[in-house]
Amino acid sequence: MTVPDDVRGRPAPHPQDPAPTFPADPAPETRDAAPAGTTRELLALAWPLMLSNLAYTAVGFTDTLYMGRLGVLEVGAVGLAGVVLFSVSLFFRGALNTAATFVARAVGAQDRPGVIRWAGIFLTLSLTGLPLALVGPWLVEHLLNLMHAEPDITRVGLTYARIRIFEIPFVLLGAASLAIMLGLGNTRTPMLLSWLLVIVNAVLAAVFVFVLHWGVAGAAWASLIAVSVQGLLAYLLLGLHRNEYGPFRFVRPDTKELRSVARISVPAGATDLGEVSAFTVFLGIIARLGPTELAASQIANQFASFGFLPAFALSASTSSLLSRALGAGRPDLAARIGWRGAGLSAALMAVLTAAFLAFPHALIRLFNSDPGVLTLGSRVLAVMSGYMLLDGLGIVLGGALSGAGDTRFRLLVTLSGAWLLMVPGAALLAPRYGVSGAWFAALLYIALVAATYSWRFWSGRWRRKTL
Repeated sequence: MTVPDDVRGRPAPHPQDPAPTFPADPAPETRDAAPAGTTRELLALAWPLMLSNLAYTAVGFTDTLYMGRLGVLEVGAVGLAGVVLFSVSLFFRGALNTAATFVARAVGAQDRPGVIRWAGIFLTLSLTGLPLALVGPWLVEHLLNLMHAEPDITRVGLTYARIRIFEIPFVLLGAASLAIMLGLGNTRTPMLLSWLLVIVNAVLAAVFVFVLHWGVAGAAWASLIAVSVQGLLAYLLLGLHRNEYGPFRFVRPDTKELRSVARISVPAGATDLGEVSAFTVFLGIIARLGPTELAASQIANQFASFGFLPAFALSASTSSLLSRALGAGRPDLAARIGWRGAGLSAALMAVLTAAFLAFPHALIRLFNSDPGVLTLGSRVLAVMSGYMLLDGLGIVLGGALSGAGDTRFRLLVTLSGAWLLMVPGAALLAPRYGVSGAWFAALLYIALVAATYSWRFWSGRWRRKTL
């Protein structure tokens, strides 16, 4: 872990910074911090996150829309490069997102010093973005070359990725700061920051791509500036909670705290990395079919991203409330929160499934009217409609397990399903059945994840996990 010199030494004992504890049997007054666990409370925490996720999807939507005006090659290349960029920082982002679990557990236990301490620990861990940005250009080049996509796709993708890789330090600082806010129950500030990102990115990209004619590089510069502004503001706006908790400082974690991070956060980051890297290889398999197949998949996946808005929002809110309930000594309430969140997610995803089945050609045509893209994109949407509901269920229950600290189980399921089922399945089916066959392998993987997470949560084994 790379830490700047001014925080490398452990801070002197401070009355506000003791090592946090999570009592197994909290005092009676601690139970007052338990959430209500109602549908209203879940939705109140989730709706700003839905709008935040909509904002992030809108960034990808904007880039895809702008690139669609340049050509099919640019759509596929930017989509592929975006997945590679996401993969490079994903392990660290996934690990830092568990700050919400630790902070929410401390809030539920009414452990104010623990809130401050864990927030500072995860802010310090976010500094891994500095060395990562230095090796990032080498990483993205090798990852794109490993995809074995057509030379033109690789060339355009590298132009985009080599610029955006330098946003990583701000991405990780923002990820830690936003996760801390979620743990504190603040989802409205992240929502506003997300829409600031959308506006800045859309305006700058329009100027850079269409006025200055920078092409793909213009889209990359716009995203870099917008994401960096968001990350810096997220850190500064933690000051909104200063009156309640005091200042959030960068602190050096001790050995016990690092063990907790290794036990909970590292598997969470590895889970996200394992799944997205498998999806990157999955897209690479599709890229070998040709630019039309890749563009069709990228466009269909943008619409699927809208379907994930409620699922990921409910996953994050369920995870935070469940962790707070466990901190307050209420595992029964935590279980109700998990199932309620999963049910809401499945119901909302069913609506989007109907839209995919009813209007496939109209949706794809919003991005590109190429006949080949229209035909293949509609087929991909048809396959996606088969797993949207299952994916909504799996996403929320996966978040519930993470909120309980059961991250190693999630890692095992993800690695085995993604790498032993989805990737080999796509490699086997794509040459025979084209892009539809590849996406059918993804359907099988998602069905496995949903069924396994449902069984695990029903078993109640997550109740015995500690942070």
